[in-house]
Amino acid sequence: MDCWICGQPGDSAEHLMKGSDIRSSFGRVSQDRPLYVHSKLGKNVQVRTIRDSAFKSKALLCSRCNNALTQPYDRAWERLSAALRGHPSLKPRQLIKLNKVFERPRESMLDVHLYFVKLFGCRIAENSIPIDIKPFADALLQRAAHPQVFIAIGPSSLLLPGKTILEFSEIDTLKLADDRHVYAQWTYRVNNVTVLIMYAEPGQRRQGLSQSWHPSTQGRLLSLARI
Repeated sequence: MDCWICGQPGDSAEHLMKGSDIRSSFGRVSQDRPLYVHSKLGKNVQVRTIRDSAFKSKALLCSRCNNALTQPYDRAWERLSAALRGHPSLKPRQLIKLNKVFERPRESMLDVHLYFVKLFGCRIAENSIPIDIKPFADALLQRAAHPQVFIAIGPSSLLLPGKTILEFSEIDTLKLADDRHVYAQWTYRVNNVTVLIMYAEPGQRRQGLSQSWHPSTQGRLLSLARI
């Protein structure tokens, strides 16, 4: 299978849950400290390393795209994720000062956006979802925002004290009569932080979009959504 970003032979797989998010929530995963993964493929699948294929997309990338090209995107999310998870109390409509997280907030939030563009592209490729993947690849290669991908970030609801939760949802899509998919969304959740990632063609009016941000309009403040 070729890399869906650049077309070169694929020899690498992307984590669908960021390794730093896994480690921050569960600590070191090893033979003595395994995790149990639930997915549509099975329940209570035991994994003993975060490099296990259970955490990875089946859509392959080449090593260059998965490392050198997209590493800045990975690191931007790692930094924002740590800042949000470490916040004492997140609330909807709360304003997060991004200049306290990043030296260059606008550039770094573009990279956060591109991190989720990469995950979204992997999931589209893996699940053969009929959404044009080329604009996803172009955005990553050019370090430019995908014009139809929007993100909302907010505090997780119904998080029970003492519980540790990492999960991503299935992708929900809206298909028209001509089989064209004009809207798709999924969530990525790390304990007290939930990210709603949306693909929306022009003219879509969805509740999540009203609370979302896009690099074209993102400033120095991030307004947390109610998800």
